[in-house]
Amino acid sequence: MIVIDQLTGLVVMITAVLIMGIGGYGVTSSRSLFRQLLSIEVIFNGLLLLILSLISFNAIMATYFGIIIISVVSAEVIVVVSILVAYMRESKSLSSEDLEEGGV
Repeated sequence: MIVIDQLTGLVVMITAVLIMGIGGYGVTSSRSLFRQLLSIEVIFNGLLLLILSLISFNAIMATYFGIIIISVVSAEVIVVVSILVAYMRESKSLSSEDLEEGGV
């Protein structure tokens, strides 16, 4: 069974918070919808790392929880990318400024 000591858990949590911060910066600074999507995925991965480090004291629970979260995030990526592809076919652009002009 894998047991994380307190120092390693702290390092993993700090890394997860930094990853979420990088994703947050990407969402706020980018105008491309595709880059914003990728930044949101980075935030989700940082959150996954944070949650798994918090429950890693029970290895079986962490494994099940990780599989469930990865499945949900994968389904979310498929849905959002298909919406972006449909939007790009209609408007010929993936800029978030086009959404503001269109009233969405």
